[in-house]
Amino acid sequence: MTYDQLATIRTEADAFLVAAHRGLEPQVPGCPDWTVGDLTYHLGVVHRNHARHVVRGVRTEPDFPDVPDPSDDELLGWFDDGVVALLTVLRETPRDLPAWNWASHTPQTAAFWSRRMALETAVHRWDAESAHGPTCGFDLAVAVDGVDEMMTVMGPSEPGPDIPTGVAVVRATDAGRTWAVRLAPGVFEVVDAAPGTPDAALEGTASALLLALWGRADEVTASGDQALVDYLLS
Repeated sequence: MTYDQLATIRTEADAFLVAAHRGLEPQVPGCPDWTVGDLTYHLGVVHRNHARHVVRGVRTEPDFPDVPDPSDDELLGWFDDGVVALLTVLRETPRDLPAWNWASHTPQTAAFWSRRMALETAVHRWDAESAHGPTCGFDLAVAVDGVDEMMTVMGPSEPGPDIPTGVAVVRATDAGRTWAVRLAPGVFEVVDAAPGTPDAALEGTASALLLALWGRADEVTASGDQALVDYLLS
């Protein structure tokens, strides 16, 4: 199940701007310390830093500079300029060009950042909408890829010492996809197949799972070992 990552960045950024135009003052439920204005600045900085430093062949972790905070009147235009800059760099950069990323178990190439920026922008678009009321879910392929990123990139990147022990499965009921992971202190390992009865399970649509794994809405069905469930949703 594939999708156009660069087109997704543009589409999700446009939808983000629609939500932000409704007002910068509301608090963002998924980021409770931030207003929509704060979220707009955050995502704009993310877009700019990765356009400037990460996808231009940088092989080591860059030292990101401070980015001046634009005024409220300038913020949305500044945000859109950052999207344009990011997309320009991503289009011009070969996907297999060496490029640093923080997930050392993944290929260190520019392709990582096309995916990461598409999913970052999509989830924060949902955040911006949620600050104003009803939200839209995600395209199915985007949601499935977002869950896959959480299970294969985010989870294994820094497994902590407090992980409970067991095998958990995550099932996207609308996509026919299942991820199985073995968990233990210091271990978050995707496995080819889960046992007949896993120790814990999360089930829901791909959109619901993506939001739950990001600590947003939790309209998923959980079963089994509560410690494993809580860890996955933390």
